[in-house]
Amino acid sequence: MRNVTSKDQKQVFSGNLAKTRDQLFYYALQLTEDRDDALDLVQETSYKALKNFSRLKDLQHRNAWLYTILKNTHINNLRSGHYRNIVTNRNDQEIQVTMATLPEYENPDRIFERKELKEKIRCLPATYAKPLKLFLAGYAYKEIAHMTGVPIGTIKSRIHLAKEKLKKAYH
Repeated sequence: MRNVTSKDQKQVFSGNLAKTRDQLFYYALQLTEDRDDALDLVQETSYKALKNFSRLKDLQHRNAWLYTILKNTHINNLRSGHYRNIVTNRNDQEIQVTMATLPEYENPDRIFERKELKEKIRCLPATYAKPLKLFLAGYAYKEIAHMTGVPIGTIKSRIHLAKEKLKKAYH
């Protein structure tokens, strides 16, 4: 008997989901700013909602649940680079690559910025430059202190001062 109720609830949920698609689409359109991506996002949200219907505790909260699924799916797509694709122009059969589709390491502006930053760091006194370089390489304050033989408080101070000097150099 319980399965029948669950099956009935799923049918009611499916009907409500179909009615909610337009609202979900407009929200997805705000997030993606692209009609096709928004449609894909709504479709993926609908699939996930139907697949995981058993996790929905209360049908009264279904819209909030759907919006949460949509938002989280969008965030996951951004993280995975799902929206970074190469656009082809069918008129002249050329591949157009926008700056957003280039990986960060290939973007000419980023390359220039990195070179400029490295040059500014190189111009800093060694007492500031070395801890900052290690920090930017991913080392923790404690590791930098151990590697340089300088107290951790001094390392934190030098890194902070180096950042301040760089900010002044850019302004």
